[in-house]
Amino acid sequence: MKATKVFAAQARPNTRQERMPLFNALVRYAQQDVTPFDVPGHKMGAQMNPLKETMGEMALRMDVNSMKELDLLSHPQSVIKEAQELAAEAFGAEHAYFLVNGTTVGIQAMIMAACKPGDTLLVPRNAHKSVMDGIIMSGTIPLFIQPEVDYRFGIAHGITAENVAAALDAHPEAKALLITYPTYFGSMSELDQICAIAHEKSVIVLVDSAHGAHLRYLPGDFIDPIAAGADAVTLSMHKTGGSLTQSSLLLVQGDRVKAEQIQKMLSMLQTTSANYLLMSSLDVARRELALHGTERYETLQPILADAIASIESSSRYEVLKSSYLEEQYGQKHDWTKLVIRVNGLGMTGFEVYTALKEQYGIQMELAEGYVVMAVISGADTEQSIEKLVAALQDIERHAGDQATILSTYVTADQESELAMTPRDAFYAEHDTTFIDDAIGEVSADTLMIYPPGIPLVIPGERITDDMVKQYHYYRQAFGQVLTESKKADHITIVKGECK
Repeated sequence: MKATKVFAAQARPNTRQERMPLFNALVRYAQQDVTPFDVPGHKMGAQMNPLKETMGEMALRMDVNSMKELDLLSHPQSVIKEAQELAAEAFGAEHAYFLVNGTTVGIQAMIMAACKPGDTLLVPRNAHKSVMDGIIMSGTIPLFIQPEVDYRFGIAHGITAENVAAALDAHPEAKALLITYPTYFGSMSELDQICAIAHEKSVIVLVDSAHGAHLRYLPGDFIDPIAAGADAVTLSMHKTGGSLTQSSLLLVQGDRVKAEQIQKMLSMLQTTSANYLLMSSLDVARRELALHGTERYETLQPILADAIASIESSSRYEVLKSSYLEEQYGQKHDWTKLVIRVNGLGMTGFEVYTALKEQYGIQMELAEGYVVMAVISGADTEQSIEKLVAALQDIERHAGDQATILSTYVTADQESELAMTPRDAFYAEHDTTFIDDAIGEVSADTLMIYPPGIPLVIPGERITDDMVKQYHYYRQAFGQVLTESKKADHITIVKGECK
């Protein structure tokens, strides 16, 4: 077996962040002459099979079980403990926790640690499905704050400090506020102001920063959630931080959310067989961001600025930018979320998304009715960005002289009545019905497209005509809407609820 390099810290100012205690301990263990009589059953890749042929021997030798020299995620004492402390330091928090069930489990743990059953949680209506599931699991009572809806781009942005203040005044019983920062499309509300407003009323601030792991290292006039004053934050390191898919971080600052309560919730929710490849990738990704993140983004920023100018040169495309967001909505924009409005070509975002993949070999992050989005990370290069620009320009050349596509149902702007709590609707008796016959009924289902994973309807909401029309829009344009019903075009409803 070829030896894998163990990386040592060097004597220079960034010595602590050079360290990768968990990754290096795992490499050392994998290189030992061990005869395993523990799980996992592949015994460090003892037999040749397609997995070993494709991934290589070292990957399977590093896929091991918890043991003394590798520590235990649910009760860290050595290398995991040190790796988490380095992560906390790198992101300016007091505590950091490794997540191997994705940011989903971190969001659920935050909600359950901050709120008891019956507590009131303020939350944006365009929050991710994991937030809605956390509400069901915790038994909290959600009060939704409507986001700013952008009809030009056909997407929703963040909630405003003004609307947060109004919601807190109207609901002084609120225990916590959960905010998405940045949104999937890169919008960033005035989070420091929102934290100050909430804390003045003794309200806990939880932040879903699944798409903001890089913010602390992004050049520009940005503020990361911990620096803004958030009490607990989840970061999808795998999305923009460079770790392996499903690995994330949960950060805690101050004592409004108790660290021991977070650990207790995570021990309940996370697997007891934590994957060491995922955890060690967090160790590596944290190091790379801390040592090289800012430099890499500083290199990419002018490259992306030139790319945006090229994309917009004919005026049939429009890219979402901070100048537009600040002028229209008082919010900033994370420029690593390259949101391109394409409906000026006479094509939907879904059509451009498909063309980029099938004709040019480019996989975009997502499509919506009017837009496609590319996520730019520190691993991108001038060459990868130029390839995207060239493909977009070629699509434009072949688009012809078509009229701009406009649709009433490209984004939701209606407020649905929450007829019963999501938890009560989830546990109630259910029926399944054709979705067109469900208008006026109370949903027991979550309908969404993924990505981005923002529900059209959640358990407890009354189903509206507009929601059904939006469902059909996505079904026709995108081809699929995720539902919990097994029948096409059917929805699960609460049995016996009167319309």
